[in-house]
Amino acid sequence: MAIPSFSAFHDEGINLEGLLEILSPENNLVLADDMMVSDGNGIILRVSETYEKNFGFAHDSIVGRSAFDLEADGTFTPCITAEVIRQRKKISATQTINHTHKNVMTVGIPLFDANGDLKYAVCFNTVSMEQINSIQRNYRRMQDSLQHYSQEIAELRTRATSTNLLFKSAPMQRLWTLMQNTANTRANILITGETGVGKSAIAKAIHKMSNRADGPFIEVNCAVLHENLIESELFGYEKGAFTGASSSGKIGKIELANHGTLFLDEIGELPAHIQSKLLQLIQEKTIERLSGTQKIELDFRLIVATNRNLEEAVQRGLFRSDLFYRLNVIRIHIPPLRQRKEDIVPMAHQFLARFCGEYNKSLTCSPRFLAFLEQYDWPGNVRQLENLMERMVITAQDPILDIAALPLEYTAETSAPAELLPGGTLAERMDAYEAQIIRESYQRCGTTVAVAKDLGISQATAARKVAKYVTARS
Repeated sequence: MAIPSFSAFHDEGINLEGLLEILSPENNLVLADDMMVSDGNGIILRVSETYEKNFGFAHDSIVGRSAFDLEADGTFTPCITAEVIRQRKKISATQTINHTHKNVMTVGIPLFDANGDLKYAVCFNTVSMEQINSIQRNYRRMQDSLQHYSQEIAELRTRATSTNLLFKSAPMQRLWTLMQNTANTRANILITGETGVGKSAIAKAIHKMSNRADGPFIEVNCAVLHENLIESELFGYEKGAFTGASSSGKIGKIELANHGTLFLDEIGELPAHIQSKLLQLIQEKTIERLSGTQKIELDFRLIVATNRNLEEAVQRGLFRSDLFYRLNVIRIHIPPLRQRKEDIVPMAHQFLARFCGEYNKSLTCSPRFLAFLEQYDWPGNVRQLENLMERMVITAQDPILDIAALPLEYTAETSAPAELLPGGTLAERMDAYEAQIIRESYQRCGTTVAVAKDLGISQATAARKVAKYVTARS
């Protein structure tokens, strides 16, 4: 039988004002529909339908029985109705309904007649302990999420200032704004610029500023990968894929970039068949390892870079047009250092501080030295400036860097071409001319790998000639 209306309670002699007071907001009860009413002796008179439904009681198993018997047979532990009658006061406690193993917060309130005799005991189940625990868990999760988001905001602010990039010139300020606007997108990015302008540094900065900063940053220089091995290096392979393959297989660079950023430098050097596979990868975001049969789904941000004119390569049939358009979603062009002179001195100071820390030295730059840096054309761009500052720190004999300590190739650039130098044998003149070519190439390129590519010679030859004409004379 369902619990009657308030008017029915009043008809049976229940103090309506007292019952309304029980239900008032001041009691701060989070009321469910579970309610039980007993008389002053503990005999259960009414139980709500929801009480019976929620706790699996048959109507006759409770109504008409004594609360003390229900306590004795273990139906309730403790029985709040029995406690209210014993103590003749309001009781709030956890009550266990044993056959369902449910723990509920129960409030029991005594109702007295005009003579002060206990007339009724009314018990409400407010919320179950499971609900309370769930609320507490949800609250803790919200607190954890709040802390996580606060940390994330702090990390994003830190990332914007931890990229180790110094931009003072207007072109680079505009580039920085573009980086900020695109860092958290999924769009492919094509970075262009001369050798040594800092394409890799820009790619790393975009990664650090993005929501993938906690993921891997995998950099691949396509120009130095052997054509016969480039596919296995990028896509990986299963065991036994080819002669000499690892017996356990290998994860490729692309797969290593999952949940992070894949940076393909010198993208213009990819052979045609790898261009086709890269296009398929961009479209499907899945790969198959060599000799593999399973498609592997990947989630990564793709950034590519080149010092070549890809539009011209497309026209000449050296680069796929459909791949170019897929890559050229966001174009970031880095101006050469000679076109942003305002950045030279701040970057020189940054490199000086870094290398002084690495080599445990304390050095400064003379005004004359800084003026030379600003006037120099920097054919090798930022990489050349960085290399020069490291060399100056290593070889410094005085606490102040000055132009007198500059390497020979920086002070001899106005020399006449080797073939016009008077005297000397043909071999001597050819050696001098070769030295000039090697020095100029090294200034532009900054590494023996790039020199080899620039002059069409092997890296071993480039390394030997740089050691002979550049390093030995610095």
